Amino acid sequence: MSAALFFITHEGVASNLLKTAEAIVQKPHGNLSYIEVPMDAATDKIDINIENKLKQLAIDDGIFFITDIYGSTPSNIAQQLADKYKTHLITGVNLPMVIRLLNYRDEPVETLVQKALEGACQGIKYISARH
Repeated sequence: MSAALFFITHEGVASNLLKTAEAIVQKPHGNLSYIEVPMDAATDKIDINIENKLKQLAIDDGIFFITDIYGSTPSNIAQQLADKYKTHLITGVNLPMVIRLLNYRDEPVETLVQKALEGACQGIKYISARH
């Protein structure tokens, strides 16, 4: 088994990233879940929903919380959970990162983190307009 992946993002982010990544990767995956936080959400209800979803995951090998914007409400919720579970948190999710997380699930934690961060950074390029 591999570490559980749990995405905590703003509405529409996790579901669409995962749907697209799954279409690209085209291999079965499991032990992951997500919650999308509405702009006007009561965080106490979100916490309960997350705890219920976490009970459905195998977390013996650890959990990776992944969120979209550092310092945002989803990120703050994820930080509290990462502290509670003494586990990993990666912020600034993008599609290349998700693809790496799915492709390298069975690697050791250090390798998975490295691959995810490299994928995220390498997926960002500036290409100047040519005249």
